[in-house]
Amino acid sequence: MRLLDRLGTTALDAALAAVFVVAGLVQAVGYPIADGWVGELFVLGTTLPLAWRRTRPLEAALVASAFWLIPLDGFPVLGFVVVILQFFSVGSLGEPTRAVAAVTAWASTTAVVGTLLGPEAPVAAVGAVLVVVAPVLAGRLVHHLRGQNQRLTALHAQVQEERARAEEAAVGAERARIAQELHDVVGHEVTLIAIQAEAATAALTLDPARAAEPVEAIRVTAHRTLAEIRSVLELLSPTETDDRAGADALVALADRARTAGIANSLTETGTPLPDHTPVSLAVRRIVRECLTNAGRHAPGRPVAIVVDWGRDTVEVTATNRTSAQGQPAPGRGLTGMRHRTQLLGGSFATEVHDGVFAVHVRMPAGVPA
Repeated sequence: MRLLDRLGTTALDAALAAVFVVAGLVQAVGYPIADGWVGELFVLGTTLPLAWRRTRPLEAALVASAFWLIPLDGFPVLGFVVVILQFFSVGSLGEPTRAVAAVTAWASTTAVVGTLLGPEAPVAAVGAVLVVVAPVLAGRLVHHLRGQNQRLTALHAQVQEERARAEEAAVGAERARIAQELHDVVGHEVTLIAIQAEAATAALTLDPARAAEPVEAIRVTAHRTLAEIRSVLELLSPTETDDRAGADALVALADRARTAGIANSLTETGTPLPDHTPVSLAVRRIVRECLTNAGRHAPGRPVAIVVDWGRDTVEVTATNRTSAQGQPAPGRGLTGMRHRTQLLGGSFATEVHDGVFAVHVRMPAGVPA
C-alpha cells in the first residue's frame, strides 16, 4: 500500500514538473532569458528536480539550486512558484534537521550569487533569500505538527491498549471476587447443612420425632444459602443477609452456627462500627469463615472468638483446639481472610501452639467506604 502511494506521489510530481518545464521552455523560446541554449538549460535544470521533491527533497533542491549560479538576463515567470514548492518540501519532508539547514544555506548562497550575477539590483538578493528560507520555515512547522500528531496518535493507541489491559485485569479481579464471595457463602452454609444432616441422620436412628428440628434447620439454611448466592451474583453487592444487622450481626452469626452444632463463644468489646462499612463487613466475613473452618476441620471442638472494636483498630482473634501440627495449608478460606485484611491495610496471622489453632486479624478502624 505504501509503495502504491509512493508511486502515485511520484507520478503526480512528475506531471507537475512537466507542466512547469513546458511553461518555462515556452518563455525561454518566446522571450529569451539568456543567450543561446543557456536559458533552456536553466529551465530544465531548475524545474525537472521538482519531480523528486517528495521522494528526494534534499537532493532535488541541491541540484536545482546549483543551476542558479548560471548568469541570466531575466528569470522564468513561474520560477518563484517552483522554488516555493521545492523548498517547502525540503522543510516538511527533509531529514535530518542538520541536512535541511545545510541545503537551505547552500540554496541561499546560490540565490544571492545568482542575483548579483543577473540584471537585478543587489537589494534583490534579500528577496531571493526570503524565497528560499520562508518556505523551508513553513515546511518545518508542518513537519513539527505532523510529528506531534503522530505522537498523539501513538499515545492514544497506547492509552487504548492500557485501558484494555486494565479492563481485562478488572474482569479477572471481579471473577476472583465472585469466587471468593461464593466460597464464603457456600462454604459456611453448606457446613451448617452438613452438620444438621448428620444430626438428622442420628435422630432418625434413635428417635425419628427429634429429626424434625434439624431437617427444618436444613430447609431454612438452604433457602438462606440460595438468597445469599443470588445476592453475590447480583452486582456483588456487599450486603449481609443475617437476620439481624449492625451490632447484632455477629451475635446472629454465632447463634446460627451454635444451633447448627458448631460450639462457639463470641466476645465483643468496644463500640461496633456502623453497619455495611468495609471493616464491619470484613469482620463478619472473617468471623463466619473462622466458624466454618472450625466446624469443618475441628468438629465437636468449641471455637472462641473475640472481637475488639477499638477506637483506631479492630482486632479479631479466633482460637480452637486442633490435632494438626505446624502451620495449616493456606486454603481458599485462609487466603480469602488474608486478602480481605490486606485490602483494608491490616495484618493477618495464624499459628498453632500447644494444640491450639489461632487466627489473629488487625485492621484500621478508619477505612473509608
